[in-house]
Amino acid sequence: MAQQNFAADFSSIPIIDIKTLVEFYENKLESLESLGSLESLESLELIAQQIGNACREVGFFYIINHGVDNQSISKLFSLGHQFFEQSIELKNSINMKNNPIFRGYFEVGGELTSLRPDHKEGLYFGAELDSTHPLVIAKTPMHGPNLWPTQLEFKEFPNVVLNYMSELTKLGHILMTGIGLSLGLKHDFFSKCFTSEPFTPFRLFYYPSDPIGTHEDGIERWGVGKHTDYGVLTILAQDNVGGLQVQNRKGDWIEAPPVPNSFIVNIGDMLEIWVKGYYTATPHRVKNIRSEKNRLSVPFFFDPPFDALITPLDLNLKDSNNNNNNNNSTNSTNSKNYDKPIHYGSYILQKVQNNFPELVDQSHKINQ
Repeated sequence: MAQQNFAADFSSIPIIDIKTLVEFYENKLESLESLGSLESLESLELIAQQIGNACREVGFFYIINHGVDNQSISKLFSLGHQFFEQSIELKNSINMKNNPIFRGYFEVGGELTSLRPDHKEGLYFGAELDSTHPLVIAKTPMHGPNLWPTQLEFKEFPNVVLNYMSELTKLGHILMTGIGLSLGLKHDFFSKCFTSEPFTPFRLFYYPSDPIGTHEDGIERWGVGKHTDYGVLTILAQDNVGGLQVQNRKGDWIEAPPVPNSFIVNIGDMLEIWVKGYYTATPHRVKNIRSEKNRLSVPFFFDPPFDALITPLDLNLKDSNNNNNNNNSTNSTNSKNYDKPIHYGSYILQKVQNNFPELVDQSHKINQ
């Protein structure tokens, strides 16, 4: 694939073929030299360069030849559509209002972005941990068992979701390998130091068509309002409906249309802070289609362990595009401190509680 160059006023999102990176990770090679051929080495170096360019200039990129089984994706989407098309009574049988660790279903408008209700409904999942797991025994927030529909037609739901999460966890490790290389670090830097046991929240979001398109006060309504993601990496699978938009530094909104057999990857605030703004967490939003089409997307979040202390890294990187401080860009959604260490668990818990203010009291029951 030819090298793609994107400026700060990007008008499209790059597509990166990560086949060689997947092979490097799967073969558990200890060094780049272990690839065995100059062609493979050059391919891996190009992938790392493309990832670096995309993280620095866009904050988003598509990946193809990612190694995830297409059948796993299609099964998940099939069951997801089937679930969200059920009655509200069935969906509410696993409502997260009955769960102290933010797992389960929420209804349309149940999640807020920037204090506005999103026009979507969703399912929150995480690693399946039973009562004997040390993190559950320690009453760690956002850790424990998932809520599953008990109806016979959804008997495969747990296996489908958990198998998909396992595949995406592996893909997260693969991508962090590429990000490490793109920063001039050893390929296993992040896995050894930070993400050996990642925290992996997972969501299914269902965006109903929105013929009205406005809130009661006349303000335009979004499936998800403008925001940046909180963690390190987001790996998104989306159906063919479209609606995801990404903001460049000129303030223009760029469509991120579905690309067959791809995932779209974006970096979050934690990675931006980790590398002191050298890579950029880019604002994005979802516009619901004003037709009869409903949209399903499934974001998987690959983050550091809940108890990790995120200390910005001194990488001595120079940014030739003078984009090492996104706080001053026109698309910044929040102020970020690149000097102060952040306890990831406290940070992410506060963010999720802000999204579900009605559930804050419920989330405190984990300690009772």
